[in-house]
Amino acid sequence: MKSFIKYLASKKFTKSGIDSRLTIIKLYLKWLKEEQLKATEIGYTDLLLYMKYCSHRGVSQKTIQQYIGTIKHYYDYLKAAKGIKANPVVGIEVKGIKRKTLYHILEAEELHKLYENHHSNHSREKRNKVMVGLLVYQGLNAKELAQLEVKDIDLQAAKVIIYGGIKSNGRAITLKANQLMDLYHYIDDAREKLLQMNPKRKAQVRTATDKLIVVAGGNYQNFTNLMTRVMIKLRKQNTSVLNAKQIRASVITHWLKQYNLREVQYLAGHRYISSTESYLENDLEGLQEEVNLFHPLDYEA
Repeated sequence: MKSFIKYLASKKFTKSGIDSRLTIIKLYLKWLKEEQLKATEIGYTDLLLYMKYCSHRGVSQKTIQQYIGTIKHYYDYLKAAKGIKANPVVGIEVKGIKRKTLYHILEAEELHKLYENHHSNHSREKRNKVMVGLLVYQGLNAKELAQLEVKDIDLQAAKVIIYGGIKSNGRAITLKANQLMDLYHYIDDAREKLLQMNPKRKAQVRTATDKLIVVAGGNYQNFTNLMTRVMIKLRKQNTSVLNAKQIRASVITHWLKQYNLREVQYLAGHRYISSTESYLENDLEGLQEEVNLFHPLDYEA
């Protein structure tokens, strides 16, 4: 198991993530022993029997999906370490899992207007406009936005650097020309003013100094509330806006019309190409909306 632990660590799983996956694999190996089966000789049918076994023991479909995901990692490891020819988990799909949410896709012009129509007269508004720009042009998610530091913005190269995590890959994305001046004024002036708004929170200011997006007084714990306020203001501009996830889905869907899958996978920071492919469903959903709008099938004679 030591070499398997090293494999999981190489995939950047946390200690708790590794521990939970080891528990799953131990249960799987116990089942193999009871069934007098060898891990290296397992096939597609055997794995279906294991899934059925788990289901009969009251394990939910979502949890079985997690089990299968971990077992897939185990066979990837065996393929590299033991030389087995193929991963038997490939092609297995767990039924009954809730489908990925499909969002109404905002048009590219709508996304652009969310940024351009965002007033920036006050330090807070300058910060909020920077946030909106990174959402509508670079497709960042809320967590990535919260983790950005000032050093991750390279105005000279017109790039923003996003570091990878457990579920995402790092990437460098080009900034739009209309973002550069707003970012410069925010970093050079407005951000510092926000940090100085509440001098009583000196300790909090120190912990937030490196962050690109700061709350007045450096109270970084309120980032979630800040995102909520920004979304409420965007919804006042455009009632079709739901949340940051919808904006990201819209950006990725538009990327898919401009670039190939691998390029979009990189821009979105997806670890697996299947994650990128899932956004194609949003494009099909939007197409169906247009068909229903301009060529309605249901009508009265």
